[in-house]
Amino acid sequence: MIEKISCDIHGSKEMSFTCIHIATAIDSKNQVGFFYSETEEDLPQIAWCGSCEQYLLDNGEDWTDAFETLADFKMLCSDCFEEAKNNETEVHIR
Repeated sequence: MIEKISCDIHGSKEMSFTCIHIATAIDSKNQVGFFYSETEEDLPQIAWCGSCEQYLLDNGEDWTDAFETLADFKMLCSDCFEEAKNNETEVHIR
């Protein structure tokens, strides 16, 4: 079961993660790109922006410590995750 978190806006929701670039773009409504992986049972959703995707492509697509430092993943509730996803004109499943 995916852990629930308490969101100031949406209340108790399932946990998800996005890179810092997506997380900070939610309020500004800036479009930064949205790449995410298929949901696996009992694991939270995770998404990253176009810049983070380019870093992955340029560096062998490995989730290294350097990538995780660049992405600086932040915890969001599932509704905030969907809000960020819906803000983008292009969404990519990876």
